[in-house]
Amino acid sequence: MKNFKQYYEAYELVNEGANTHLTHLEELILKKGQVGYEQARTFLTNLLSHLQGKSKRKIGTTVKWDGAPAIFCGRHPDNGKFFLGTKSIYNKNPKINYSINDIEVNHGDNAGLAVKLKRAFPLLQQLGIKNIMQGDLMFDSASINKEDIDDVPHYTFKPNTIKYAVEANSALGKKLSNSVLGVIFHTEYDSIDGNASYGAKVNKLKNVPGVWVDDAFFKDDTGVVTLTTDETKQVRDYIKTADSIKVNYKNLPLDDINIYINSEIRQGKFLDNPEQSYNMFINWLEDKKVKAVEKLKSVRGKRDREESWKKKIAEVTQEKNNIVNLFKVTKLLSQAKHMFINKYNTATYTTKHFVDDGTGVLKTTAPEGFVAVSNDGSAVKLVDRLEFSKANFNPNKQFG
Repeated sequence: MKNFKQYYEAYELVNEGANTHLTHLEELILKKGQVGYEQARTFLTNLLSHLQGKSKRKIGTTVKWDGAPAIFCGRHPDNGKFFLGTKSIYNKNPKINYSINDIEVNHGDNAGLAVKLKRAFPLLQQLGIKNIMQGDLMFDSASINKEDIDDVPHYTFKPNTIKYAVEANSALGKKLSNSVLGVIFHTEYDSIDGNASYGAKVNKLKNVPGVWVDDAFFKDDTGVVTLTTDETKQVRDYIKTADSIKVNYKNLPLDDINIYINSEIRQGKFLDNPEQSYNMFINWLEDKKVKAVEKLKSVRGKRDREESWKKKIAEVTQEKNNIVNLFKVTKLLSQAKHMFINKYNTATYTTKHFVDDGTGVLKTTAPEGFVAVSNDGSAVKLVDRLEFSKANFNPNKQFG
């Protein structure tokens, strides 16, 4: 049985220089090798059954909302008191807030975060949360605005990369008209030392004036999110091809490979040519070697470090076929994943989504992504990495 912290770490990873995020489906093989491949394959086959209407609730899908900060709140099992916190509840010295004063003490050095938590605390306390819930803060009274888009009044909020817009006269817009706080909850915990499950439900929470809360579950009211025969065959072909490619993960530098792949994404690429990516990976390692040697001052230290890196790179080159095959499998898993992303993107959403095109002009975009949730509470991220992950590398995060 995983405890609160173990669960969080089990299904989330820390990208270089970034906050924690759910693992991308195709990254499972870079985290767990063959076991990760089997897990990714199971997610894909279960999603396939789910979108064919053959699933018996083995898997579900939630929409990945682009909120900030991540918040945790509920009743602390040790004392029964309501608390509110961010990811800093996992610090070596946890920052758990039982009062407005605690927020000032724990987060006073981050004025923007402290103000948001102070606004949220008394409102979330009234929801009647009986366990512990995790979610994303979407807006507060200072960050929800009313503006015209194409001459139509909308409520808008931009907690992170995506700007959300809701038509003022829509059902959701009417709910937001009097809201001063918006939260999407996506994970529940029985207790800090108990079971946890991705896919929180908010139907039992109390209605609190001024508070808009929702769960992240994907709701298809259009009936369009089903796979055609051709789409189903395409997904099966991706999986079949991946199954046929043999990879011995035992001696592969998976951590380095994962970081390298992220460097490709920063450049707007994603393993388009596995052989070329392998050569670029070796060059990337050579660059790391040069930087590692340059850091040292003594001649002996430089020599020893150089020899150590030469040995490492020589060992990596012996694994060329495995690495090229790993890139092929990663790409195939990503292509299969995109079949589901594209299908989910065809649904009609109550919110509109926009991102800055780099010039300050907003362009329409899809939701940030989706999360596949299995019946055991495990989850993986389904995101167009070239569209959103690239934008999220080295972000100017305001909260933590």
